[in-house]
Amino acid sequence: MTTTRPPVFVFSDLDDTLFSSARKRAPGPDSQPAALLRNGDVVSYTNGPQRAFLDWLMRDARLVPVTARSIEAFRRVLLSFSGPAIVSFGGVLLDDTGREDAEWAAHMAKVLGPSALLLQEACTLLQAAIDARGLNAWTRVVHEGGLAQYVVAKHREHDAGALTQLDTEVLGPLLAAHPGFRSHQNANNLALLPPGLDKSAALTFLLSRLRAAHGEIVTIGFGDSYSDADFMALCDYGMTPRGTQLGHRLAGQKERAHAG
Repeated sequence: MTTTRPPVFVFSDLDDTLFSSARKRAPGPDSQPAALLRNGDVVSYTNGPQRAFLDWLMRDARLVPVTARSIEAFRRVLLSFSGPAIVSFGGVLLDDTGREDAEWAAHMAKVLGPSALLLQEACTLLQAAIDARGLNAWTRVVHEGGLAQYVVAKHREHDAGALTQLDTEVLGPLLAAHPGFRSHQNANNLALLPPGLDKSAALTFLLSRLRAAHGEIVTIGFGDSYSDADFMALCDYGMTPRGTQLGHRLAGQKERAHAG
């Protein structure tokens, strides 16, 4: 008796998972461009093993990106994806054609609307602290479709320790006063996320859609960051690259505060 194998879906983060920035891993002879900066310069690459792994995933499974990248930054990724994508920390769900899913957009408008003023306030506080300390850093509120999603801060010289101080001294009191908001830092990326903005929430919604369409499915979560752990926990299996934030934790190693 022949049985039909359930489809396999791999829900994967992008940066430091499917490809690596040139700053974190110097390009080698087998490197190929994977993502661009706004000015068109190559910022990230895949190496041979990463491409072999990616080819295997795309041959035997449906690969669904789950990323903190905004829509604009996601479109600067040079890898090809044929299905839906979760972007902007879960604030946006793109369909198979790259358009925003209207049902999820309407839901997130209700969820995120009350947080807009506080996100702008946090951004202003971060910028004031950056200026007062003379840091070579920047911060902004990320918007999608006119809706404030989250606050991001980065250091132009990649001083992760300076961002950690901003997290503790500027965002810490705000988080204590506003339950549900949370901050997340992975190396040179510091983010303030409002209640309801979560990769796992978007994936829960998408999983219900996929199961309604396909019935039984096999799910694999793949990510490198602490912010990926919750969405990975929704999947049947989880994977993480070695040498990453999650990889260090699984190996029982303390994450290096100033890791590149």
